[in-house]
Amino acid sequence: MVVRRVLPQFIVSLVIILMLIFYFFYINDDVAKTFSADDKALSDWAVIISSFALIVGGVDIFRFHLTQLRRGGLKQAPFSVVTLIAELTMVVFGAYGLALSYLNPALGITITTQPQFRWLYTYVYAPSDSAMYSILVFYIASASYRAFRVRNPMALLLLIVAIIVMLGNTSLGALIWPGFLPLRDWIMTIPNTAAFRPITIGAGLGVIILGLRMLVWREVSWMGRRE
Repeated sequence: MVVRRVLPQFIVSLVIILMLIFYFFYINDDVAKTFSADDKALSDWAVIISSFALIVGGVDIFRFHLTQLRRGGLKQAPFSVVTLIAELTMVVFGAYGLALSYLNPALGITITTQPQFRWLYTYVYAPSDSAMYSILVFYIASASYRAFRVRNPMALLLLIVAIIVMLGNTSLGALIWPGFLPLRDWIMTIPNTAAFRPITIGAGLGVIILGLRMLVWREVSWMGRRE
């Protein structure tokens, strides 16, 4: 009970209090320098914890695809095999680069500069990642088609604004009418900014409320429970 609930909530509350102190209580230059160093140390710990979370995620992906190989049959097996081989290969080359950085620092090789690791990241992972996001264009086009169908006056207004912005972003629009560019700038600067400000304010208030709930131990969903 104490380890699984009280201790995590206490750590989260302590971190929130420290972050508030580091951000708001800059009394003088000496205190500001001390708080800046402590704030950086806390941020470094957050990066370290996030790295361990990535390791846990990698192990979980590995276990998931092993399970898929046992239960998914031949339909899922090729995808799981490729995923497992790719993950193991990146881990092996990364560990090799890490070992070189400690055993022979004069080479200047680290995890990210290890030749095979960098080649796989540059010529395999990065193009695959770009291709995956490129596929989303088709879903965005489908969603845009459904959103721009004129069913009511508000949909008509959205369609007109979208056409003006798109024509203002292309050279074709300038050839049709030079006024598309300044009209697009006005739309993006005034109506678009005015529409985003309430969203930003609402998101900020939501973060404040979530922080207060975590501070007083009322928010437990982040621990995987509902009360």
